[in-house]
Amino acid sequence: MRRISPSASSSFSCWVSIFWVRAVAGTQPETARAAAELHAIDSYYTSIEEMAGQPEIDIVAVTVKVPAHDQLLREAMKAGKHVYSEWPLARNTDEAQALLALAEDRGVKHVAGLQARGNPAVRYIRDLVAQGEIGRVLAVNAIVTLPVFPTSDGTVDQAHVYLLDEANGADQLTIGAAHVLDAIEYMVAPFVEVTGTLATQYPHVRVLETGETLSANAPDHVLVHGRLAQDALVSAQFVNAGSPGFTLRIIGSSGELVITPQDQLMFQMDRLKLQIARSSGEVVLLQTPEEYSSKIQHVSPGPGHNVAGLYALFAQRLGGEKGIELPDFAQALRLHHLMDAIRKSASTGMRQES
Repeated sequence: MRRISPSASSSFSCWVSIFWVRAVAGTQPETARAAAELHAIDSYYTSIEEMAGQPEIDIVAVTVKVPAHDQLLREAMKAGKHVYSEWPLARNTDEAQALLALAEDRGVKHVAGLQARGNPAVRYIRDLVAQGEIGRVLAVNAIVTLPVFPTSDGTVDQAHVYLLDEANGADQLTIGAAHVLDAIEYMVAPFVEVTGTLATQYPHVRVLETGETLSANAPDHVLVHGRLAQDALVSAQFVNAGSPGFTLRIIGSSGELVITPQDQLMFQMDRLKLQIARSSGEVVLLQTPEEYSSKIQHVSPGPGHNVAGLYALFAQRLGGEKGIELPDFAQALRLHHLMDAIRKSASTGMRQES
């Protein structure tokens, strides 16, 4: 991927950037070629090392299953390329720590795909909270129902079997819960302590294509309680059941912000519907001001919308703008540590500092 220099002034509200996808890599030449042809990409490779060695490549985006992240990111960074990695960054905290150390050693820029932070609505909510629009934040409550993640009524397709094994680092805790918990930290304040309950309520799952029944050990139901740095209390539940959707409430001393889906997608993918409920009982639908969304242009609603927001911020960081807040590998490592604290609490029954 190559970044083209901005075509407008570099002020925060006017920055325009373009990324060109110059090459794609895949494990099989047939599928790599097919992907290149489908998306009119110039070149394709079966070796990330070979692709990263091309001088016309500035950035390597790793968007495959989590177990492959470590190797691919290492090869890209050793070639001196900036990197974008989907979240989870790695299978575990040790891998994430090593990737951050390598990025710092190589001096490359890096971003983790915690795309809720690229959502204009989330950035607007953060400012509303910071400006005291609902007074002092006292509580945050979230209920997230994902009836097809990671299974649907005890079945799974072959492509998602890897979600059943906790060792792969991709499950309800690290994806369904982590994206929302990270957004809570961004909008309100970091967690300082957590308690967690994890359950695997579908311990046996049938593979649709083969009829084979597999054992699952990854959590599919997550319950988190915690306290944030400014003393707000958090209660969040993530369920593999129910009608798909979510409600997130940020409750303050003089009102609350109520966040629900606009596009009926997972929290990190949705553009979000935002209401403010005053203590008087008045409820107002809020629209995200244009200055928050002007950097995402010509991107349709859907899973890629907030990812585009991250790329726009990444372009500003690459262009040398100061003070650009971006979920880099350091933030990803912090989130991995938070997941560890939740796991430890779930296994010991004790509250953990985070």
